[in-house]
Amino acid sequence: MITYKLYKIVFIFLLFSFSKCYKAPFFELSVEVINENLEPIPNCNVSIEITDLDTGDVISGEILNSEYVDITGENGTAIFSFENKAFVTARACFTANEMSNMCKQGHVYLEENETKTLTLMIEEGDCAYCF
Repeated sequence: MITYKLYKIVFIFLLFSFSKCYKAPFFELSVEVINENLEPIPNCNVSIEITDLDTGDVISGEILNSEYVDITGENGTAIFSFENKAFVTARACFTANEMSNMCKQGHVYLEENETKTLTLMIEEGDCAYCF
């Protein structure tokens, strides 16, 4: 009788130990865009290009997906969420006026359950990747 109850308690304990709730991992990126005076740049276009970790090739079509294009808010920040680990290129493009384009790109490797922050200081230059 006592051994039966003891087995039952051990079984229930093991059942609860193995049935923990699964929490899906997250992969997030916060891109901060600033100028030379370290001031945030609102309304700046930020696009993301995702590179395949196995082959090193850019995943086609990802940069054009509206999910990976955002405009910075008043604090100069755009936030992106991803489903998997990734090596991403973030590109910030800002048009101050018709004659002046400012841009910058940076790279970051996303890790599980961590929000990575990438700060881009935009500057005038050849903005071939801005569209």
